[in-house]
Amino acid sequence: MKDAGATLGRYRDLLTRYHAALDLMSDRGLTELDRFLEEGHRFAALIERLVGADATVVDIGSGAGLPGVVIAACLPEATVHLVERRRRRAAFLEMTVATLGLGNARVFGGDVRHMTGVAAIAVTAQAVTGLAELAELSVGVRADSAWLITRRGEGWRQEAQALLDAAGAAKRTGMDRAESNAAGAEMVEEPLEHRGSLVALKLLGGSTCRSSA
Repeated sequence: MKDAGATLGRYRDLLTRYHAALDLMSDRGLTELDRFLEEGHRFAALIERLVGADATVVDIGSGAGLPGVVIAACLPEATVHLVERRRRRAAFLEMTVATLGLGNARVFGGDVRHMTGVAAIAVTAQAVTGLAELAELSVGVRADSAWLITRRGEGWRQEAQALLDAAGAAKRTGMDRAESNAAGAEMVEEPLEHRGSLVALKLLGGSTCRSSA
């Protein structure tokens, strides 16, 4: 994993300059920027460990670029798609990618369900929605086997078990894997220093499976 300290220092400057004007994060959020950047490093390290440094990654709900920009800076061999529906935040991401020279990052200013031609082996999200909803949202951009990596609070194990149970029920009724958002049995948890955990859940039945069905 690359030491991206200088690049992330420039990223910090951009966030500080534009956070209020572009509604990127609150003043309180800005005071926790060190924590967010550290969590971004943790995302990148976990991706490298699970699928390698040259992964194709989709970051859903990138917002101000956390953790997606940090992942792109730390893993220069990866291809990182930053997905953000809100126009001003997507524009900030475009500017950030250009200013920082992140040639491995792509910005998609729209709904992830409208993306085509992407088969990610890692899908990341901060805490946009529940695990089942993230699995459903990302099915069109995932490879046949992919990791969903997200920050979760207490109760994530119940969420994950519900997803596993739903996948098992779909299998018993003969539903296509691509339709069932099937979850594999592999799960990884890494507790975070401040609160919550990074949780990685292996998912089956993404875009590759759908296109070959």
